[in-house]
Amino acid sequence: MQAFPSLSVIIPSWNQGRFIERTLLSIFRQDYPGEVQVIVSDGGSTDETVEVLKKYDDRLTWWSARDKGFVDAVTKGLAAATGEILAIQSSDDFYLPGAFRRMAEAFQNHPEASFISGGEYGIDLHDKIEYANSFTGPITPHSILFQFVPPQHATFVRREVLEKTGGMRVEVDMCADIDLWYRVAHFAPGYAIPDMLAAYQLHPDQRTATSPKWYPNLVKMVESCEENPTYGSQFKLTADERRNLYTYWEINWTAKRDAAAARPIAWAKLPGLMSYSSRTRRMILGSTLSPIVKGLLPATLVQTLRSQTTAPVSAAAPVNLTWWKTN
Repeated sequence: MQAFPSLSVIIPSWNQGRFIERTLLSIFRQDYPGEVQVIVSDGGSTDETVEVLKKYDDRLTWWSARDKGFVDAVTKGLAAATGEILAIQSSDDFYLPGAFRRMAEAFQNHPEASFISGGEYGIDLHDKIEYANSFTGPITPHSILFQFVPPQHATFVRREVLEKTGGMRVEVDMCADIDLWYRVAHFAPGYAIPDMLAAYQLHPDQRTATSPKWYPNLVKMVESCEENPTYGSQFKLTADERRNLYTYWEINWTAKRDAAAARPIAWAKLPGLMSYSSRTRRMILGSTLSPIVKGLLPATLVQTLRSQTTAPVSAAAPVNLTWWKTN
């Protein structure tokens, strides 16, 4: 691979006009010597999105027409992509400075990698960093399930490997990006670098915020891959791993929608608590406690019981989240 491979960034879009210019400028203002193609696959937005796209018409490939949702929008974008490396960036998220150079450097250092993932900051609507999420090392199907989920907005994949998967699958639309990296990793491991490459915008209008489809879609992702000869011959869960993973997922994704609804699920698992892994035990215990009880516990203990992979950001490391405004 050349030192600065050509890159195509696909941006599925739907009524995120208040954010999308930031997304675009975080691409245009990267200090990257390689060719960068930007594709916006808009589903017929009715807000200011189209006006923003027209403003950058000479630097984009874009369309705005009704589609069948996220997976359909990405699929159409991928069909128009020409880059050696492909990225899928949400229209409300954005890249940090130097992201593309870090990506190219990582592919040079890890030529065996099918994709490169960097770290992410989760930010609120006032640009306050709520968490930092990163990982370092090989990304395998097992590590995606149990250690680190590659952030869509900070991941770059080789076209040749992505094409082997056939792209995103509509049957797991809620976790279609996770499913894509999961299947790519069956062909060749990805690699996670510690560099922070993107910012993830937290806001109430996110399509993924409270969907009840997360848990069943994730289970379908695993089961359908294990039933497929191509993927199943490369990786399968043991019975114990499956029990731990599905218990963790069911409680975690129910709690994200409704903590009260997750509590009886967690209580039902308590009799067999010690038979679970430490990660799943923390999830069970953390979800059985009521908000009142949690309020009486030391903050450090509550943090441990949350069993999360993200961490607060050190105040000693300031981050310029408005860098994209600089001409």
